[in-house]
Amino acid sequence: QKDEEISELQSNSEAKVTALSGEVSALKSTVSEKDEQIAQKDEEITQKDEKDEEIAQKDEEISELQSNSEAKVTALSGEVSALKSTVSEKDEQIAQKDEEIISELQSNSEAKVTALSGEVSALKSTVSEK
Repeated sequence: QKDEEISELQSNSEAKVTALSGEVSALKSTVSEKDEQIAQKDEEITQKDEKDEEIAQKDEEISELQSNSEAKVTALSGEVSALKSTVSEKDEQIAQKDEEIISELQSNSEAKVTALSGEVSALKSTVSEK
């Protein structure tokens, strides 16, 4: 009877071991699948992090370019303002030179008219005498 009990216990034990071995094998397979899924997710996270880093770098480049552009615009605005002021000064100088030239031409014209009037008078006098 003891042998029978031992045999029955051994049989039950082997059945349980077989069932548990199957379960262990199935769980190991599931763990392997989960490990693969985790590895894929890690790869996705790495790719996302790389893209985020690229985007941050591009944002930094854009910000730097904007700063440089704004600095150039400010510098050029100052230069434009200075050049406009210079152009105004030059316009005033040209207007002044035009006035001087006109005044000088008037003086020269008046002197020539006076000289020619004297010459005409002298010629009229010479003609009258003849």
